[in-house]
Amino acid sequence: MRCFFLNNQSKAWAIVTLISLSLLLAIIARDNDVSFESIFSSNDDSDENIENDSEGNVSNSSDDKFDSSNNPDPISQDCLDHNGLARHDHATLQIFINGEQESVPGNVGIMTDICNKEGEEMHAVHTHDSSGRLHIESNEDIDIPIGVFFDIWGHHFDETGIFDYRVNSTHELIMTVGGQVINEYDDYLLINTSDIIEIRYQEK
Repeated sequence: MRCFFLNNQSKAWAIVTLISLSLLLAIIARDNDVSFESIFSSNDDSDENIENDSEGNVSNSSDDKFDSSNNPDPISQDCLDHNGLARHDHATLQIFINGEQESVPGNVGIMTDICNKEGEEMHAVHTHDSSGRLHIESNEDIDIPIGVFFDIWGHHFDETGIFDYRVNSTHELIMTVGGQVINEYDDYLLINTSDIIEIRYQEK
């Protein structure tokens, strides 16, 4: 009889302990904005919460992946017109994502939220049409990297990827100028050239 009582008492304490632990975990999860289920789930991926689909496009459930356009180059904030220019150069940009050419829109960098005053309606790098021809202009004779254009355009571009596409185990980013591989990526300095700047995100 005594053994039966102790056995039932042990079971009761075990149930109380389990309930207490469950409540404690629920409180911890709530305070840290973590789902109760995720406490018990395992993730063998070192890039937690980041998945790449078959085309290499990044899906990030926490929306915290790095985007270079969120930290723009100060040059991308300069506004000007065609008067008093110290430089006015041109380059052609072509972008390919998994073999498909992406259009570079016209009027990127013209009449934006930042540059919209009469006489100051253009950014240092802008387009007038969808040919991919970049107009590189400045009131000072300064070096302007191609990353400035992507900052103005509002898209990510550096050695880690372009747009929402990221370099990973299956996909790579290749940048060439006149057919020659360039490793500067967003730091490549725009110059007046007839060579085509080509950026390719593709399967390895």
